[in-house]
Amino acid sequence: MVLPLVEDRAQAIECLTLAIAYEAGFESPEGQQAVAEVVLNRVRHRAFPKSVCGVVFAGSALKTGCQFTFTCDGSMRRRLPETVFARSRDIAAKVLDGRLPSMVGDALHYHADYVSPYWAPSLERVAKIGAHIFYRRRGAAAAGTVAVSVPDVATSAGPTLASAASASSAPAFAPWGLVPQASEATTHIEGP
Repeated sequence: MVLPLVEDRAQAIECLTLAIAYEAGFESPEGQQAVAEVVLNRVRHRAFPKSVCGVVFAGSALKTGCQFTFTCDGSMRRRLPETVFARSRDIAAKVLDGRLPSMVGDALHYHADYVSPYWAPSLERVAKIGAHIFYRRRGAAAAGTVAVSVPDVATSAGPTLASAASASSAPAFAPWGLVPQASEATTHIEGP
C-alpha cells in the first residue's frame, strides 16, 4: 500500500470514515463513495495535503477556511448513529483499497445542492449524486488528468453498488494504485 509515512491505513480509514459520515452519512452508498473519492483525489493533487487526515482537517483550526464544514462547525459534537459509522467505515475501506468504480472521476470539490458557493461557476460540473454536486477544475482533462463522464445519480434511480457487480467493463477506482487480493475479489464488488 502506498500511504504517506506519517499516516497509516487505520488513521486514513478513521479520517475518511468521519468525512463520509458527517458529510454524507445519510446519503446513498454512491453519494458516500463520491465524497470519499474527492478526499482521495485531493490527497493526490499537488495543491492539497498529502494525507487523508491532512485533507479532511485542512483549515479546521481557522475561523474560516475549513475544507469540510463538519470539521469546524461543531458537527462532531453531535453523535451519529453507529449504523452510519459502520456504513461509512465500509465505504472508506473499499474506496481506499480501490474496490469500487469511480463515481466522480477527478473531482476535487463538491457542495450541497441547497447552497450556491461563489466558486462553483469557475469549475466544471462532473455529477450530481444525491444532495451533492461535484466539480473538477476547468481544463483538468487537458492538463493530463483522466476525464470521466458521469451521469447524475439519484438516490432512488440510476446505478447502484449492487447493480455494479453485473458489469465489468470499467476498471475499479484505485486511488492508491492497489489491486484487491484474489480472495477479496470474490467477495467484494469490483465492477463499474
